[in-house]
Amino acid sequence: MKLLKVLPLLLVLGCAWRPAAAVIVEDLFTVELPVADQTTSLRLESFSQAFKQVIVKVSGSDDALRSQAFERPIESSARYVKQFRYINRSQPGDEEFDAGRLYLRIDFDQQLIEGLLREHNFPVWGRERPGSLLVISYDVNENIRLVSEDTTPELIESLDQAASDYAVPVLFPLMDLEDIALVKIGDIVSREYENIKTMAQRYAPDALLVGQIVGRSGKGWHGDWEVRFADQIFKWKHEASSKKAVIDQVVKHLARILALEYALEDHRRVEQSLLLSVSSLQGIKRLISVQKYLTSLNVVESVRVAMVTGDVVTYRLKLRNDPEDLQRLIEFGDVLEQEDFPQVNTRGDAQIILNYSYIDRGVGN
Repeated sequence: MKLLKVLPLLLVLGCAWRPAAAVIVEDLFTVELPVADQTTSLRLESFSQAFKQVIVKVSGSDDALRSQAFERPIESSARYVKQFRYINRSQPGDEEFDAGRLYLRIDFDQQLIEGLLREHNFPVWGRERPGSLLVISYDVNENIRLVSEDTTPELIESLDQAASDYAVPVLFPLMDLEDIALVKIGDIVSREYENIKTMAQRYAPDALLVGQIVGRSGKGWHGDWEVRFADQIFKWKHEASSKKAVIDQVVKHLARILALEYALEDHRRVEQSLLLSVSSLQGIKRLISVQKYLTSLNVVESVRVAMVTGDVVTYRLKLRNDPEDLQRLIEFGDVLEQEDFPQVNTRGDAQIILNYSYIDRGVGN
């Protein structure tokens, strides 16, 4: 019997606490844009703008957009649109004037977008994404605050918008009495990770970003950043002329780092098949739900039921990537739990067999 390498997600900072479940990012292939009218010319221009946004969200970076291979797809973005519709929606605060604003909602074809990225060897990042805790100090002319909803709401709004552009789930410390008792501004500036780590246990993020946004009159802005996840550390600094540029850069770089770990690249394609056995699947509803879940994983090209024995269902999976990638994505989620080591059935054609149990949470209907 041959054993495959098992790839559990290592905990942030090597702690012994359980990481938060992966965050399901909805509407990766949908974009809403404000428009002035319903003319064809403006609609096609909006298709192109929305297409770029979707490519960034699905791949985790703007690398594809800078490639010559994407010049034609950007120009012909309408062929990737599945459907669209106009929405007349009132803006907050406009009610007294009975005013509304016109939006164009564009749904792109998931299969076409993912196929385009894979064709040109760019990563495809699925809906399940790591949640990142952002612990940041904000220093303007030596007036320093910890970034939170209460102390810096405008900064939170800017970070949230940038995170939304890259489809990166983020959360921020509450900085209530419990947090303040554990972490001080000086801990962030001097990177006292023991204190930061203790505070982070409350939020159980998949990744932890610690850093500073510093602005000085006449000298511009800079960010000093460090990201830790899966037993890895990434550090960088960035200078810019505006606060917004610093914010956009840190989220862009965070997305790129996470995508390198969790998105799957087509050049690793192996087109391998295996059997995946799942226990505790009483009832057809669970069987179908797990099949839908497995199909949603980017490493999986197709899924079909191979055998049903009592409450154990065996699926035959055709993979785009290595079995280790499948194990890693399942471990990252909160649907299946591995029962034992993978095995290889050596009778006849060697067949990899993975054994999991259904843990009854995380699967949508």
